[in-house]
Amino acid sequence: MTCTLKCYRRMKTIGLASILSVFSLCSFSQTVVQGSVKDAETNEELPWCSISVKGTGKGAITNSEGTFVITVNLHADTLLFSYVGYKTMELASSVVFRKRTVLLERTGIQLEELTVHADNDYLYDILEKCRKNILKNKHYQVAKVYYGIETQTEEQPIELLECYYNGYIEGLSIKNLVFRNGRTGLAELDQRYFLTLNSSKAISQVDLVRQDPDYPFIPLQFAKKRLKKIFRLSMEPGEKGLYHIGFQPWEEIRNHFSGEMWIDRITFALVKIDLTIDNAARYPFVPMFKEDRLGNVDIKISHTYKNDGSFIAPDHINFSYHVSYKSIRNNVDLTMSSVIQREISTHGVLSFYDYNDPFIIPRFDYDVNYDDYRKMSVIPFNKVFWDNNNTLVLTEEQKESIGFFADNGLLVNFEEGRYGKDFLQLTHYDSSLYQNCYTFWDSVKRFSLNRSLPQNKIYSQRQINSSILTDQYNLDNLEVQLLLDVTRADNRYYYKSYTVFDEKKSHFHLPDEPETKAFLNIFFDLCEIERRKMEHALDTSTYSGTQIDSIYYSAIGNMKKITSKYLQEAKLGKNKRAMLSWNAAVLRNLGIDNLKIFQEKEEK
Repeated sequence: MTCTLKCYRRMKTIGLASILSVFSLCSFSQTVVQGSVKDAETNEELPWCSISVKGTGKGAITNSEGTFVITVNLHADTLLFSYVGYKTMELASSVVFRKRTVLLERTGIQLEELTVHADNDYLYDILEKCRKNILKNKHYQVAKVYYGIETQTEEQPIELLECYYNGYIEGLSIKNLVFRNGRTGLAELDQRYFLTLNSSKAISQVDLVRQDPDYPFIPLQFAKKRLKKIFRLSMEPGEKGLYHIGFQPWEEIRNHFSGEMWIDRITFALVKIDLTIDNAARYPFVPMFKEDRLGNVDIKISHTYKNDGSFIAPDHINFSYHVSYKSIRNNVDLTMSSVIQREISTHGVLSFYDYNDPFIIPRFDYDVNYDDYRKMSVIPFNKVFWDNNNTLVLTEEQKESIGFFADNGLLVNFEEGRYGKDFLQLTHYDSSLYQNCYTFWDSVKRFSLNRSLPQNKIYSQRQINSSILTDQYNLDNLEVQLLLDVTRADNRYYYKSYTVFDEKKSHFHLPDEPETKAFLNIFFDLCEIERRKMEHALDTSTYSGTQIDSIYYSAIGNMKKITSKYLQEAKLGKNKRAMLSWNAAVLRNLGIDNLKIFQEKEEK
């Protein structure tokens, strides 16, 4: 199943590629603290409890079992634990490190509002003030974002996905998520895989105050006069300092969320909102295969916001949705029914933390509208990154699911080696839905074009004579990128680099002959030589982030110069003397004789 939105902002994202180099930054002692948060009276775990480092934008949340992990300075940091319905607790990080368990006390229930007011017109005034607050909040920030989901049927887990992003936030709205790294576990069911391709955007871009045709309506999207006609409001028992307001549509229609919200009594700032709808008539999900069908879509989304006195912003969004997925097969396997219906349940969380201390995004240019899986194929697994970013502790059930995927399915991006065209190779999978346009340079495999792409369709000799050999073929027709991935961890920078042939931006229509294959591979190899020079330059000393960027862009400039000269001299492989010279250069630097390789293949 794929989850999509119809209106995404288009913006270029920068992304990163094999070096390992390290250098020191400014240093201070950091300790990983892991513990749990529980109800002081019942000892029950408190899931999705907000944890923040006092006076900073750093923070974390507990998982669904009430367990958390956070990196702190034991000698200086103070942690704040906040949970709706409970007293906020302030503890020195050293105390939390020693005790491991934090016990929160419930606040007193405030009931006076239920008896003081004879009608509920004032509730609409409260929502109107809250709505205006949200519309007025234009504070722009960047935060790290953790996104984790699990998908399962009644029979088994079928997907576990974890991704990290930089989140670009205006007020309470998440404007964009820029991908950092991701990994997934998958298991086949009914000879199909269920991939939630874009639910990160579908969930993060729910707009509380602006209507969207892909989502049910929310009370805060309407001014008071209209709101009174659509939603019924009720005051619910709540904690001191907060209004607790329930809402549901007057009419039994499937286009409106029901739920409840918590609003600060003094500032009218939104603290939390729960949204729920059963059998929704409108939703941002579509089936992966066009012949398949979705039905009985139930959605629950809960937004919690942080307010440290200086800004109000998203803290976390936990969500779940359930669908009846009807799989319809055109080519019927005799062992399988042509129509299979499964009840599919997905639940997950988006956590926003480390405000104004974002990740270093890999240096690589690709389409920002790619789904999460395609982005994972473009930005390779980064072990150093995952070893140093354990934002949300995996639950025992999630650990069991990973074991299930390891034994009965696939674990993708849990180790090095699967990226580009090798990223996602699934049986019974429609490859046209996942056509990868990126080839990563390999010392063993020689590059060949994907001829199914229209820009690589082989031209007839007449077309070649009339276009390619005249003015159509210019330097922009072959595109190779250097992908540079920098991770800051343990007060050091770690970096990796890759040479990537970008077939989406390339155009090549000559036939698959030994000279054209050698021509393409020499071009690719020349780019790899420049990447290695960049790697050597980075290895020779320690640099600041600005200096790393300078070396990177210098390498790109050098690559453009050398490949431009090659294209001018080689004449699409027709200039044999030039080809011999450039082939010799590749042989000296990489030990690869392209002319010999492709000539021998032709003779066989």
